[in-house]
Formats: sequence, structure tokens, C-alpha cells
Amino acid sequence: MARAVGDRPSLLMCAFAAVSSIVAGELGDRRLRRRARIRAAKRRAGTGGSSTG
Repeated sequence: MARAVGDRPSLLMCAFAAVSSIVAGELGDRRLRRRARIRAAKRRAGTGGSSTG
């Protein structure tokens, strides 16, 4: 952000940007896994339960 307006980015802003991107990635990954788990549960419920084979 600072580089866009011509300032040199501070260490604090770089750290904040890094933490923000990590948190956003983790939240997105958690959402995708949750949706996959829900889809799998619906698929199992539609087939009459889980298979043992």
C-alpha cells in the first residue's frame, strides 16, 4: 500500500500484510474443507450410509 503512494513500506506494514494474507488463506482453506465435508455427508446420506469396503 505504501509503495503505491510512493512511500517506502515499513517493517510493521510488511508484517501486517503478511499476517493478513496468512489469515485470509487459512480462513479460505477452512471454508473449502467445511464445504467438502458437508458435500461428502450429503452424498453418504443419499446412498444409505457409509460403505465399509
